[in-house]
Parts: sequence; structure tokens; C-alpha cells
Amino acid sequence: MDIKVSKKDEQKALLETILGSEVIIPTSDIQSHKNDGILNIVSQDLFGGLSHYFNSNAPFFQTSLPLGRIVRYKDGSFSSMEKSIKGGFSQHQGFDILNSMDIVQQLMSCVMPMLNQRLTSIYSDLISQNNYYLSQVQDQFIIPEISKLKSIAEFIKDVSDEITHISKSNNLCIATLTNIQQRRIDLKQIFHTFIARLEQSVNSSFFDPQNIANSYLVARYSLSNYIVSLVLECIVSGNIDDESVSRLESKVEKSFSDLNHITQKLSNILENRRYANFNEINNINSFYRWSYDYMTQNQVNNLHNQNQNIDRIQSETLTYFDIEFEKKRLREFIKARHDFVKVIRISGK
Repeated sequence: MDIKVSKKDEQKALLETILGSEVIIPTSDIQSHKNDGILNIVSQDLFGGLSHYFNSNAPFFQTSLPLGRIVRYKDGSFSSMEKSIKGGFSQHQGFDILNSMDIVQQLMSCVMPMLNQRLTSIYSDLISQNNYYLSQVQDQFIIPEISKLKSIAEFIKDVSDEITHISKSNNLCIATLTNIQQRRIDLKQIFHTFIARLEQSVNSSFFDPQNIANSYLVARYSLSNYIVSLVLECIVSGNIDDESVSRLESKVEKSFSDLNHITQKLSNILENRRYANFNEINNINSFYRWSYDYMTQNQVNNLHNQNQNIDRIQSETLTYFDIEFEKKRLREFIKARHDFVKVIRISGK
């Protein structure tokens, strides 16, 4: 049985193959599609180009010749004549004209800024949450590092807010990408610096709970925004294909694995110190059961305060950031790359 395919269906299939997305030819039932699953583009030029494309009798060509050897007219269309070495007409090639690629280029110049904005918006609440946690750090001895982190936070927020505008310019994309990569390096450096300070603090004989809490918060904040910068780097560079995102997932999983190891190690050290303090309190109370010593009582009070601070660090500081929340955002980002461009609706007004 022969199946006849209309010219319009062939043209539609060609566009869908190039785009990797469904193309809906505007009809009266376009509203039957779920609105939140449609990427709406309003562009008179693009709409006119698509109308011309679907009404054209010559939608594509196949040739092994370099395009420089083919005569091209001022309107951008190609001739079927081949140029000679001297620039004149050489011979007739006999192929159909491709105008779908011009449409695709126009379409993608409209789609990418909108797609990038939608992808970036997935992380907007996480960016705001991270900035709130940074404001909780109060330590006069780390003001330079906090100032640098706030500067990076403002840059990340600006990129998130201006992603649509940035995506419209190759020069802006290149400049922004360079800055994102530099700040990503800075964030990782700050992370390692404060992890080293954290390890030094918890192993010190002088127990400083505020220093421990601040070091962990700064390190955790740096890592969280490091992950956000990895995602922004993918978006701005246009590397949101499956292979690139798979590499992104691997980097994020490694970061979370390192964090889990550090957090568990810190929690164990604190728990051991709390248990040692508890035993020391019991020993002191047993020895001085029938007498009172001012210095000893101060020591007991200090040990009690240490344990209260340890409980506060374990119950509050170590749970400020939610790994599952960050993993959820990454899963949404991965899924949204395809969902946001499954259906593209183009109108002229």
C-alpha cells in the first residue's frame, strides 16, 4: 500500500528533524495544547518566514558542493547554477533550494533566550536562599572573604536576572562565560580554605563554636553557589545537550559526596567531644559530691555550654542547606531542557 505524504508534512518533518522539537502549524485548535507546555514566540519576521517556508515549492536541496561554489542571490536564496573558477556560470546542478535552515536560525535566535530564562528561573529561589544563609555569618575576622562572596553572589544574581538579554549577544555570552568560570574557581578556593579552617577549629583544644559554625556555613555556601555557577556555565555556553549535562551531574554528585563526607566527619568529632564532656561532668560531680569548689563549678558550666553549642551546631548549622532540595533543582533543570521546547507556538502578533 502506497502512503502519500503531503509537501507540507515533508517540510514540517524536516524542521522537526533539525530542531528536535515538535512544530505546530497554526490552526484553530492550537489552544487544545496545554499552555504551560508551549513556548510562545511573537515575531512578525519569523511568522512571515515560516508562512513563506510552508507555502514554498522548494524546501530543501542536497549537494556535495561547497556553498562558496554555488550562486547565491541578494535575498539569501541559492541558485542551481555552479560558479566557474573565474566567477561566471559553470554548469547546472539541478537541486532544490534549502530555505529551512534560515528559518531554523531565526527560530533558535528567538528560542534560546527564552529557554535560557526558563532554565535559569529554576534556580532563582535557591540563589535567594543561599544569599540569605550568607547573611547569617557574623565574624569580624573573615570580612574580606565575606565581601568577596557577596560580590560573587551579586554577579550570579545579575546573570540570572539578565540571562535573556545576555543570550541575545554572542559577545555578551563569551564575556559572561569567562566571568562565571573565574568565579567558579574562586568559590572552590574559598570552599577548600574554610574546610581547612574547620578541621583546625574542631581539632583545637580551645573550643570555639562560633568559629566552627561560621567556617562550615561559608564552606557550604561556597559549594552551593559553585554548583549554581556550574549550571549557569552550561546555560550561557549553550552546552545543555545530554552529554554535557551528564558531565554536570557527575561534578555535582562528586561535590555532594565530598560534602557528605566532611559533614559526617564533623558531626562525629562533635559527638565524640560532647560525649567526652558528658563523662567529664559526671566524674567531676562524683568527686565533688559533698563539697563545693568555685573553679570546678565554672569548669562544669563551661562543659555544659560546650555541649549546648554542639547540639546547636548539629541541629541548626549542619542542616541549614538541604542537599535534597538542590538535587531536586538539578533534576528539574535536566528534565526542563526537553519539556520547555516540546511544542513551539509562533504568532505574528
